[in-house]
Amino acid sequence: MNILLILDKDSKTKLSEDFRSKAIKALEGKGHTVEVFELGRNDVFQCIGCLLCLTKHPGECVNKDIVNDIRKNVKKYSATFFLTPVLFGHYSSTMASAINKGTGSNNWQVIIGFGDDINEEEKDTFIDLTARHRGKADIVHPGMDKQVDVFVSQSIDDNNSICEALETQCGIML
Repeated sequence: MNILLILDKDSKTKLSEDFRSKAIKALEGKGHTVEVFELGRNDVFQCIGCLLCLTKHPGECVNKDIVNDIRKNVKKYSATFFLTPVLFGHYSSTMASAINKGTGSNNWQVIIGFGDDINEEEKDTFIDLTARHRGKADIVHPGMDKQVDVFVSQSIDDNNSICEALETQCGIML
């Protein structure tokens, strides 16, 4: 299985780097191939909501950036993991660009938010908003997201628990 891991390079922390290394090691240890894309705020243009990527030229954004390049090859992956800081209960604007432009929409998506200083309200908001607007967003973007699972890590122990949950609950062999 080919896995795509997209992360916000402008928001790396010890917590995010720990998850990244554990996930890659576990995935590759089970024979999966992992390709990593580190996106920064200067690498992506934000979605302008024109919906031309759904109507006029499906799968291609009018804003030509690295996300378009990733999107062109997305069918070669079975799963896309997004690793993003939790900011005010939402993912970063850099990750929003990749997620909203449908990077990974044709396969299983795992969105992992992280932050060692987020409170329970931010955590719950992140999980609720992400799950509601990604995995259950068929009325907004019909058929865009196949399956979306959402997790939040606030500690190294959470990283370990998420890896275990991905193995047991989500059906991926980590």
